[in-house]
Amino acid sequence: MPPAVPPWDQILQCARQLPATPAILAKLQLLLADVNSDLEAACALLKRDTALAARTIQISNSPYFSPGLPHASLEEAVGCVGYDQICRVVGLTVSSQLFDRDLRHYGIAAERLSENTLVCALAMESLAQFAGVDPRSAYTVGLMRSVGKLVLDRLASEQAREPYPAEGGPPLTAWETVGWGCDNGMVAAFLLEKWLFPEETVEAVRQHYEPSAAAPEAAVSAHLLNLAARIADDLGHGLPGEAPAWNDVAGKLSVAGLNQAEFDLCREDTRAAFDKVRLVLV
Repeated sequence: MPPAVPPWDQILQCARQLPATPAILAKLQLLLADVNSDLEAACALLKRDTALAARTIQISNSPYFSPGLPHASLEEAVGCVGYDQICRVVGLTVSSQLFDRDLRHYGIAAERLSENTLVCALAMESLAQFAGVDPRSAYTVGLMRSVGKLVLDRLASEQAREPYPAEGGPPLTAWETVGWGCDNGMVAAFLLEKWLFPEETVEAVRQHYEPSAAAPEAAVSAHLLNLAARIADDLGHGLPGEAPAWNDVAGKLSVAGLNQAEFDLCREDTRAAFDKVRLVLV
């Protein structure tokens, strides 16, 4: 039987071992949504974490973002990339810092985790344009989808738990729930709330395995994230034990306000975008 109450105190303690950069990404989202904010404010925020600022400059200088002269400073990088792209650059920076280790208890290599994260983010961005959702926010939702796995993997190591039996085992969320009384989507939502991400983002990540259970204000985003994870699986970047959650594409497209042709187009757009962006994280 699963524990009556998930071990939130232990989960939070493990989460403190993660980089603090997701909280900065959440603040950046709020800042960029404010029509009265400017690039100077964005730079001041990013400079609170020197490693984040340095990596942001590095990524902004990649051929994907900056075909011209290299940026020597954060101000140059943010100024040249602009508001439309800075959230993506910082998101990639945060992703490269978070998803840089193997998840031994999940049987997921760091490279596979990073690829799945990036594909989900790109798919969310593409799907959002057809669903009338802000692509910038949708991209961030995709990036944060698996952050709960990072924490539960650390907790499993501390508790000397057996690894997830990917071959012939139960669905991933069922295995997690038996062990901890919660799944990785719930853990991710718990952390996103602590980091002050918007409630729609929190709820979409919490319920993306079963999007029909999402609150009305996050229903579309939760269904889009489920569809984005399906695209990652279709493109060969899925994660162990998750595939059963990505069925009934037609029903989820209906809730999200998309059709099959648009979904197919998003999948191909995601494939092309991933081929271009993947080298940024090398």
